[in-house]
Amino acid sequence: MKKNQKNFLIALIAGVILYLIIPESNGLTNAGVRMLSVFLPTIYLWLTCGTGWTSLFSVTVAVMLCIAPGTSTYGTLWGNIVNAAVIPFMMIATVMEESGAFEWIVKWIISRRFIHGRPTLFMLMFTLSMIVISIFTAPQVVAVLFFRLLYEVSQSIGYTKEDSFYKSQGLLIGWVSQICDGVLIWGRPYVLTMVAVVVGLGYGKFTAMSYFKVTILYLIIFVILGILLVKLVMKPDVSKFKNFDDAAMREDLKAHPITKKGKIAVGGMAIILICYILAYCSFLGSVATYFSGITIAASVTLVCALLCVVTVDGEPVMDLNKAVAKVPWSMIIFLGAIMFYAGSIGSEEYGIALCLQNLVGPFVSKMPIMLSIFLGLALASVLTNFCSNTVAGVVVCSSFVPALMAVPGINQAQVLAFACAVIAVCGTAICTVSACPNMGIVYSDIGIEYKGTAKYSVLLCALMVVISCIIIIPIGSILLAGIV
Repeated sequence: MKKNQKNFLIALIAGVILYLIIPESNGLTNAGVRMLSVFLPTIYLWLTCGTGWTSLFSVTVAVMLCIAPGTSTYGTLWGNIVNAAVIPFMMIATVMEESGAFEWIVKWIISRRFIHGRPTLFMLMFTLSMIVISIFTAPQVVAVLFFRLLYEVSQSIGYTKEDSFYKSQGLLIGWVSQICDGVLIWGRPYVLTMVAVVVGLGYGKFTAMSYFKVTILYLIIFVILGILLVKLVMKPDVSKFKNFDDAAMREDLKAHPITKKGKIAVGGMAIILICYILAYCSFLGSVATYFSGITIAASVTLVCALLCVVTVDGEPVMDLNKAVAKVPWSMIIFLGAIMFYAGSIGSEEYGIALCLQNLVGPFVSKMPIMLSIFLGLALASVLTNFCSNTVAGVVVCSSFVPALMAVPGINQAQVLAFACAVIAVCGTAICTVSACPNMGIVYSDIGIEYKGTAKYSVLLCALMVVISCIIIIPIGSILLAGIV
């Protein structure tokens, strides 16, 4: 029997046992018992067998056991609003990558004249360019692109992959590309699914933009701390940086300008971002109402379709069949399954959230609120470095948020800010090689060696947990006060 088959058998047995031993108590209904007997083994399968076929199987079992109606369940799996926006967004990002638009933008940013001979400024602009590119694409794409550029720059300066300069900048690539996946919101699958989870727990007015109000602060602090760790703790040798020929890079950009396809794709992405922002500009009145009503999926899909119509040199900017083939469909299926379970956790029909409130609430109510928040964030940070960020986020949010919500007299905006911090912390999966797919690229032949880096990543994660408790959550509770 193969490993996946053993894990599959274990999950089936565990599901039967859970159904037999979980009592209908503390607000948990019979439907909730059946839901947990499917969902909990599914988490085990996600951790041991991947998230593709396991998601298909899990959702189908829920339907066949009459835990959820088939029509709405499969509608959520394949037709949820997150996937409707993410799929075309990824297709457009593919065009930007293949056209060389990403690389051109990065080279333009890091070749500015004021960087010459200033390694700290180079590091800042290198990081800024990563954030800009991360708005449009996945962290794995960002990591591959920036390691290629880092190697090119290092070679021109006189550094090798074994030098501290290359290793420190490589670690920064891993940190920044991954954290952007956990805090940026445009077409970001993980963030959008976790927002749906929080909404399902009872915060109906919570949106991706609400989340971004809090996590932009998380991102800023994280980047500042990351750069300080590199500069003051790692202390790489930057003595050769004066050899960086930024003028030659500018000349190369002039000789090889961004392609027409790249310009059109960048323009399409700009339109998408503008539409996204307009939807949240309430002072614009009917304009904001219109764009929020059509959702971001409409603008993304329209741009995607138009790129198939617009031609350059007789060929469409986007070849639909090729773009569709490059969509990571296993991830899309996983997102659909998460959206299904996100709606179940907070539903009164199942009573799962109420049960968690009744079970965890008494323990939380006896602790100082800040201690409960710290424990929740610390648990999230540990879990995310050993399993899926989405799984870690669902587990911690589902356990701690309902419990905190039930504490008498608690500031609900503070609980919501805590949920935002949990999502961001679960996105900070940077401490182990297996923490996330992106780290598999960072610690590979094209990246850097893992040995000796973990201590810096662990320190950064620990600092972000503490800072989230004392700075980000208090400020976030003020920013979110109007939506609870």
